[in-house]
Amino acid sequence: MSAAMKSEVEGLVAKITDKNDGPEALQSLASLTSKGAEAEPFLVGSLGSILEACGDKTKTVQDAALVTAQAIVDAMSPYAVEACVPAIQAGLGVKAKPPHKVGTLKVLESMAEKMPSSVGHVLVTLAMPVAELTCDIKKEVKEAAVKCMTAICNCTGNKDLEPFLPFVVKAAQSIDQTHACVERLAGCIFVQNVETPALAAMLPVLSRGLNDKVEEVKRTCCLIVDNMCKVVEDPAAVLPIMPRLEPLVKAAVEKMANPEARGMAERALKTLQKSAEGAETKEVDQTEALKLIKEALGDKASGDDAFEATAKYVASLAAMATNMRSFDTDAWKEKVGILP
Repeated sequence: MSAAMKSEVEGLVAKITDKNDGPEALQSLASLTSKGAEAEPFLVGSLGSILEACGDKTKTVQDAALVTAQAIVDAMSPYAVEACVPAIQAGLGVKAKPPHKVGTLKVLESMAEKMPSSVGHVLVTLAMPVAELTCDIKKEVKEAAVKCMTAICNCTGNKDLEPFLPFVVKAAQSIDQTHACVERLAGCIFVQNVETPALAAMLPVLSRGLNDKVEEVKRTCCLIVDNMCKVVEDPAAVLPIMPRLEPLVKAAVEKMANPEARGMAERALKTLQKSAEGAETKEVDQTEALKLIKEALGDKASGDDAFEATAKYVASLAAMATNMRSFDTDAWKEKVGILP
């Protein structure tokens, strides 16, 4: 059955850019979501092509592609979000056509509303590309990006930050907004443990603020970094944002002329580095998960291309669930263990 399903999905995907057959092919793909786990690996695997069809020159194909992409997201496992990241990144990239970007932003917004914990887990990868599109010259892209940015920022799980999230979104939209928003964010008192999603949501505004020419804005951003990192309980939470944030804070230390502002930057850098000290993190990737799955299956761990594609998909689900530290038995049976 899996081989037939794989073949059917691939055949339909091959037709989606045809102005005559495309809309019907997309509708058929959307209807296959009713097949559940049997079709899910192949439908999620085709998401990139479907989102790209949102940028098709034919309006009927665009509309059908968006409906189909939404149907796939609505039906898929919450642990499939990481498998969707390459398709989302392509749709947010500079080479994507405006309608492709809009479709991708709408689908990501839907993901954020449906599965916030999963989107929070990949926020460190997606926050910056979405934030950049809130300044897009195309009105429709900008509007979709602002809505999407609002939705993904609500995936941080941090109650202290929630009242200030509108300012995070505003700060991303223009340099004019950054100064006032940074001032407001400096008033956020962090009590709850700060985890990676909250740090990731702040990256766009901190990146812009720390690159600003005004020293007071840089100083305030350093204060925010200091405040957030003081309440990080797990050093591993800081590691994903260190490659982007640490160089910016270091640059602030080196370039600021005002002694008091430079002192604030030095303090922030020390707090940031200290918060990551002793970090022990073990991330499971798809390759490692696939190896373990095949070992568990033993003699059954072989089959046709459809089996291999399904096994790789299940491995990606298992890896994301593990890395999210989600080990509920029922959730694994229903949302991970879909191998036939």
